[in-house]
Amino acid sequence: MATFDAPFHEDAFIDMEEGRKTVYVILATEEYAFMSSGDRLEFGSHGSIHVGMVRRYPDLEALVRTEGFHNLVPQAETEEEAMSVVRGIPEWDPTAEKAFGVLALRVREARRK
Repeated sequence: MATFDAPFHEDAFIDMEEGRKTVYVILATEEYAFMSSGDRLEFGSHGSIHVGMVRRYPDLEALVRTEGFHNLVPQAETEEEAMSVVRGIPEWDPTAEKAFGVLALRVREARRK
């Protein structure tokens, strides 16, 4: 089991903690390329998630079509809205998305510290 660091987004963490958000998406950069089931994603001093399954997609559109936009952004009403929310976070890099693709991390458990 490995531990990886990620930026903290409070609303997303609360949704994972309360079971509404079951998929966390990250760019499939070299830093995260070897993530697998059982790994942990740390959000600084706020908490962490335990990863169930990891799936790689060529882009966010493919991820949303397969995983379902409600699992990614529970408040979204459309796929486009969900993708807009994800791509609107400051750390999102469209160039990296195009170059590396994205990872869908199934959230097994979210814990606060």
